[in-house]
Amino acid sequence: MSVHQRRLKQIQFTIGAIPFQCQIQTWNLDPGVQDGDRQYTFCPDGQFVEETDDEPTLELTFFSDWRSNGLSDYLWSHANEVADFVLDHHPDIPGEHVRYTGQVRLKPPPVGGDARATETSEVTLQVIGTLGAGLTYERVA
Repeated sequence: MSVHQRRLKQIQFTIGAIPFQCQIQTWNLDPGVQDGDRQYTFCPDGQFVEETDDEPTLELTFFSDWRSNGLSDYLWSHANEVADFVLDHHPDIPGEHVRYTGQVRLKPPPVGGDARATETSEVTLQVIGTLGAGLTYERVA
């Protein structure tokens, strides 16, 4: 198979049905799949891998926006609430457009920074559920 590469250029992203993609600088949706510890006993077939619990997260770096429709204001105003999210990855490329949906627990990001610097925020939101049980992945035709 030949090499295939793609640059990250466009997403469609909503939290609570409000679009925020134009404020996002960096995103990372981690399914949080954990490796279990391998355990051994002294019998011939005495080994197993412990079951684990996945811990998915949605990490965002964004340009702070304190207007009433901005992401900064939204996260501070709705702290500790659960909200639906939809993230469309490569929405402009037929055959590569995929969608992630689920719910996240909202939390406010830290505020502040260096003088004269562009104000940005970073936050890691906890995804409710796991892949296939609350967090979904689908190809969009």
